[in-house]
Amino acid sequence: MRLLLVILLFPFMLFGQSITAPPGRTYQVSTSGQDASGFVISGFTSETLLTSVGLVNPPSGTTFSITTTTGLSFATGYNTWSNITRVSFTGTQANINNALASLKINTGATLGNVQISVSTTINPAGYYYNATNGHFYRPIASGATYTNAKTLSTQQSFKGQTGYLVTITSADEQNFIIANVPQNNIWFALSDRLQEGYWRVDAGPENGTLINIGNYNGNPQPGTYQNWCGGEPNDAGGEDYAVTKWGGGGCWNDLPDNYSCAYIIEFGTWSNPADATFTGFYTANTTNTVAITNTLTGTVTIPAGLTSRPLLTLYRVVNGSDVLVDYKTVATNGTYTFTLPNQNSTYKLVPSLTIQGITSADFNLVWLEAQNINTPDNTAVGLVMTGTKQWKAADVNENGVLDLGDAYLISAHNSGYRLINKVLWFNPTDYDSITRSNFNTINSVTSFILNVVTSNITQNIKYCILGDVNLSHSSN
Repeated sequence: MRLLLVILLFPFMLFGQSITAPPGRTYQVSTSGQDASGFVISGFTSETLLTSVGLVNPPSGTTFSITTTTGLSFATGYNTWSNITRVSFTGTQANINNALASLKINTGATLGNVQISVSTTINPAGYYYNATNGHFYRPIASGATYTNAKTLSTQQSFKGQTGYLVTITSADEQNFIIANVPQNNIWFALSDRLQEGYWRVDAGPENGTLINIGNYNGNPQPGTYQNWCGGEPNDAGGEDYAVTKWGGGGCWNDLPDNYSCAYIIEFGTWSNPADATFTGFYTANTTNTVAITNTLTGTVTIPAGLTSRPLLTLYRVVNGSDVLVDYKTVATNGTYTFTLPNQNSTYKLVPSLTIQGITSADFNLVWLEAQNINTPDNTAVGLVMTGTKQWKAADVNENGVLDLGDAYLISAHNSGYRLINKVLWFNPTDYDSITRSNFNTINSVTSFILNVVTSNITQNIKYCILGDVNLSHSSN
């Protein structure tokens, strides 16, 4: 009996209907054709599906395009696959998955988060799905009074949800209705019957919300949407109820209850498609970031023969703390690349290097140069340190002067005491400006602070090893 149970359950588990979503991505601003693939519908066979793709509250200028559309048909109200924020279409599972694999994001100059929502269900005749809020809409062409339309709406159910007379709470929803509903003069749930001039949402999850006070456009309430025709509402003859698409346009008018108008039943009480609870309906969402995706490229000057490569560690500075982003060992050619996904962020690049290359040759240079410096006529031996950066490397005790004490430290280091263990890192312009006379005023840095505000930045780095006086393992 247990074996039989497993056999019966297996097909159900294998062919469960669902949509899977890809992980969130970071998209570069002002760039078209960025990959948004990864949504996959599964578990259906030969049924015709209604699928919708929409962007939920995208940053200004962000749209999407679908480049593979074989076997698909637009749902009512849609006519393009390019540079859109919402589309609904029908087709088989295979053709729809091909379309989803070709999904591309196009961004404008505005930063922010963009939620991509994909939904599918077996195609329901006479219903329209809004991918922005995850609601279904059913237009009723036969006329009814406002009161009857409101009552009849609540007597309908669809995919486990009770209907209500449509509410219009955003320009997106208004535009959706204009695009998908052919009738004009359509009742929607807005009324001032309880108090003249106080227009409140009259059904659905926003029931009771005050959006406007007064006639002739009145006093719109902050944070609400309305689209009255010019001079409306005007309460001409006791007009306490609202219609949209007045006279075939997109604006609103007030009418009395004795008018017979078309109406729309709305199903769904949530504002985000991710929260939809329709039965036999499947949805998936992914939240992405539109940002400046910065690529940090840079170079480190590496002397010939250097076998130990600098390690570059990148941190992002968050609330005063360093958060590790990535680390790389600089390649032989001295270049490295990091991707910095956050605009207007501060990063810290910290280099490190194994000390090497301090030899008796370095001691000899410092010994001879120090003797020359201490000779009154400055000519007894002659200048032996001709490289300008040599002075910075030779000042191993970092007291700002070059003397025999530096030579003794190098000698002790080479004798096994290992007293020197420091690399000085510089911005190249600073390093290249070091001379015999100013070496004690040119400061090195322990890290490089990167304030990221552009799409590509470059950080060049040079260094010298204290004690490496002949610069055999330091930058030239």
